[in-house]
Amino acid sequence: MPVTISERYAELLQRAVFTEEPLAFETALTEAADLGRELVTLKMPLEEVGEMHHEALLQLARRYPDLPLAQAAAHITVPLMEVYMAYSLAFRVQVEQRAEAIISARLEQSRRLEAIGTLAAGIAHDFNNILGVIVGFSELLADEIAADSIGHQHLKFIQQASFRARDLIARLLTFARTMSDTPVPVEVVALIRETVNLLHASLPTEIRLRFETTVSSALVLAESSQIQQILMNLCINAADAIGNHPGTINIGLELVSLGKHDQGTVRLTVQDDGEGMSPELCQRVFDPFFTTKAPGKGSGLGLSVIHGLVSKLGGMIAISSTPGLGSRFVIDLPQLSQCPPNAGD
Repeated sequence: MPVTISERYAELLQRAVFTEEPLAFETALTEAADLGRELVTLKMPLEEVGEMHHEALLQLARRYPDLPLAQAAAHITVPLMEVYMAYSLAFRVQVEQRAEAIISARLEQSRRLEAIGTLAAGIAHDFNNILGVIVGFSELLADEIAADSIGHQHLKFIQQASFRARDLIARLLTFARTMSDTPVPVEVVALIRETVNLLHASLPTEIRLRFETTVSSALVLAESSQIQQILMNLCINAADAIGNHPGTINIGLELVSLGKHDQGTVRLTVQDDGEGMSPELCQRVFDPFFTTKAPGKGSGLGLSVIHGLVSKLGGMIAISSTPGLGSRFVIDLPQLSQCPPNAGD
C-alpha cells in the first residue's frame, strides 16, 4: 500500500524529534524541503498543508503519550519551516512562470496582429482602388444596357458582389487603422441602450435581447462608433451561435475595481446560450480570418476587429465558453471619472 504525503510527513517529524545525530537531522530537513516542493506540484492548498502538520502532531502525540512537550517543540518547528519555505518558493516560481507565459503569449499575439494589420492595410488600399474601377465601370455600363435585359441583371450581381467586397475592405481597414488622436468622453449607458434598440430591429425575432446595468451613467474615452461596433459585432456573433432556434443574449454593464490603485473600470459583458466553444477554439477566436462558420458565412474579422478596438481604448477582453452552454465575453474599459476641461469642444 503506497505511503501518503501525510504519513511521510508524520514519519519525518518523528525522525526529527528522536534523532540525536546532526547528519540525520539535516537529512530530515532536506526531505522536508523536497516535500514542500512536491506539495506545490500536487497543487495542495496552503490550508491543507497546515492540516497535514496538525494531523502529524496528533499522530505523534498518540504514538508517544509520554513524550515531553519541550523535546517535541524544539525539533518540529524547523521541519515545518522548511516545508513552508520550500512550498512558498516553489509556488512563487510557478506563479512567475505562468505570468511570463501569459505575457509572452499576449505579446506574440499583439505582434502577430500588428503585422497582419500592416499587411491588411496595404492590401485593402490597393484592392479598394481596383474595386472602385469595377464599380464605376459597371455603373457606366448599366446606363447603356436595357433595364429588362439579362445583361443588366448580370451587372446587378457584379455590383452586389462588389459592394460586399467593399464592406469587407472597410472591416479590414477598421482592423488595421490606428485610433483617432481626438477621442472624446462617451456616456456608454445611453449609447448601449440606443445600440440595443437598433439590434432589436435587426436580430431574429426568436432571439431575446436583455440589457441590465447597475449604474445610471459611465464615461469612457473613445468614439461612439467604436463602442457601438464592439457591441453590435458581439451580439451578431452571439446570434449566429444561437442559430435558428429561440435563445437569449444578455448584455450587462457595471463599474468594477480591479485593484487598490485602479480608478475604476467599466465592464461590458455579452453572454449567449448558443452552441459554445471548446478551450482550443477560445484561444484562437481573436486571430484574424479565423472563423468557425461555414464558408461564405463569415470573414473571421469580427472578433479580431473587436480585439483591436478594445486594445486601442486601453481595455482588455476575455472569453469564457462551454460547448453546448454558450459563451460569455467580458470587456473592461478604463473609466473616465469626469469630463476633462473643454472635452468635446
